[in-house]
Amino acid sequence: MQALSESLRLDGKTIGLVPTMGALHDGHLKLVEKAVKRADIVIVSIFVNPAQFGPGEDFSKYPRAFKSDCLKIERAGANIIFHPSVDDIYPPRFGTYIDMGWMGEMLEGERRPGHFKGVATICAKLFNITKPHFAVFGQKDGQQLAVIRQMVRDLNFNLEIIKGPIVRTKEGVAMSSRHAYLSENDLVKAQVIKLSLELARRLIKRGIRSASAIERWMRKLIESVPGVKVDYIAFNRWDDLAPLKKLSGEVMISLVVVISGVRLLDNTIVKI
Repeated sequence: MQALSESLRLDGKTIGLVPTMGALHDGHLKLVEKAVKRADIVIVSIFVNPAQFGPGEDFSKYPRAFKSDCLKIERAGANIIFHPSVDDIYPPRFGTYIDMGWMGEMLEGERRPGHFKGVATICAKLFNITKPHFAVFGQKDGQQLAVIRQMVRDLNFNLEIIKGPIVRTKEGVAMSSRHAYLSENDLVKAQVIKLSLELARRLIKRGIRSASAIERWMRKLIESVPGVKVDYIAFNRWDDLAPLKKLSGEVMISLVVVISGVRLLDNTIVKI
């Protein structure tokens, strides 16, 4: 892969990368389509990264659908699929990881210790292997997007990180590979996630700037749905993730709810 990318660069080709863990849905494919519009060659990586899963998480049962993923990627217009094995990425005696500091220890990092160490390390390896001019990450995983942008700045990677849109089901639920774990009734309940974000936007439009006040209204709405539990609701400056008590500037409102044991992430970015 590295040799092929180097050859393409020498030929003057622009390379775009879309990193994925497979089990692709329309959200992933929108990222691929975005890359296709900007690049001569688009690489889609498929790698379920064990380093970002903690003990007791769903690494072993994470949905894998390589054959159907390949068909979807081809239809979306990408050129290369990079599908390394775990041993390719983490050979014996592998021992170098990237520590993202406080940025990787808050929000998802607080609840999943070591998660962003695994995310940053695999992304750095993918960047070095595929040598892209840009990589596309979805906004749905907002903290991940911010963390990777910070890593690229801090370590002087010579590539651009592009934000892709949140893609939703027709009911408004942010698409996720983990929807495979949920029933149709669970996905109906999950509609309240987007409704709570829309409520936050309306409250901000009315002039409310207190993060705690907006959080209370969001929690009240979400918890009105039986079987839906709030893990957290957070208000952070975009994109350095500084926590905010009084909202101003560009703000990411993010939340995680739990339905039938499945954690569902979503967010919105608001300019005030």
